[in-house]
Amino acid sequence: MIKNKLKKPSNVKDVFGAFLVENAKFTIGEKYDMPIVRSNIDELPISLFSYQRIGKKELELPPRTALHFYVFDYLFDGEKGVWNALTRGVEFKTGFNLSKLNGFDSIIVPDYSLFNDLPIEWQIWNIYRSRVVVHALQDLGYKVIVNVRWADQRSFEFCFTGIEKHSIVAVGTYGCSKEIADRQLFDIGLVEMIKRIEPKTIIFYGTITNSVKCILKENNQDYIVFKADTAIAMENKRHGNESK
Repeated sequence: MIKNKLKKPSNVKDVFGAFLVENAKFTIGEKYDMPIVRSNIDELPISLFSYQRIGKKELELPPRTALHFYVFDYLFDGEKGVWNALTRGVEFKTGFNLSKLNGFDSIIVPDYSLFNDLPIEWQIWNIYRSRVVVHALQDLGYKVIVNVRWADQRSFEFCFTGIEKHSIVAVGTYGCSKEIADRQLFDIGLVEMIKRIEPKTIIFYGTITNSVKCILKENNQDYIVFKADTAIAMENKRHGNESK
């Protein structure tokens, strides 16, 4: 059952949102203290819906639709974004509010960026935020899918930490295959993720390359792929269905 309100202590200034992980379990014996999370969905989604599209038109959602955040960070982060809303315990009239999550069977948590040239400290912070959002939304009663994001090999030290083995995970591939170096890093990270997490199923958002397919086959890895919204829009445009 979905709880109506986020609760924030009124007698202290909890500017870091520590109350969000009050009931969380953390990794032990590892370098980074990350909340331990796993996806808690009952069934795999059969369709995805972008956070960017909420409010633009009336939602007609098919069963088992998952909300995803594979959009530019500024659309869900910032002053009135997901993180500030949760840590402050408030819902913004314009910006993020929990009512935007209603009607979806599950939520793939925000995909905070991990650019290769982003300072490591910032990357760690974004991974931590992703884990906290999983725990916070599940604590509120939502069905949540863990998102996995990595950068270069330096991020492997922390980017998989806290995700329980054999969990269902989601991975966004959009923008990860423009350059050869990007594709190589993605492949290396995928192999490392499968090794460390041994996912039950990987949900891909965006195109997967032939090399990715080979990795999945070699590891006997179960997976499903959803086309990116931009790819679907381009296909509709080519076929004269721009209004759909």
